[in-house]
Amino acid sequence: MLKFTVVDIDGEPIARHLTAAEAAHIILTDDGRDYEIRRYELGCVLWTRQQVANRPWTKTVVFSLADTLAEAEAEIFADVISANWPRHPEAMTDAEFDAIAAEA
Repeated sequence: MLKFTVVDIDGEPIARHLTAAEAAHIILTDDGRDYEIRRYELGCVLWTRQQVANRPWTKTVVFSLADTLAEAEAEIFADVISANWPRHPEAMTDAEFDAIAAEA
């Protein structure tokens, strides 16, 4: 099973040896944020909000047309960890992190 490292905006590790779901959760809950994966007739959509600022839920462009919720979550979490979210932690595989750390 592929494992991930999540690093902060300075490249320092926050957590290592994570599943994709665990890594996505860290990214999506950074800085007082919250998230939901909402199911609709044709699939699932990722919604987010920033609790600290009491902002409303916002629909994101991340979605899945998978048949089951488990498949949709896996697809959405994969999209989250592969994206470059400005001012958020970033995920990479443990192997990628180890290679970067070895170069430093």
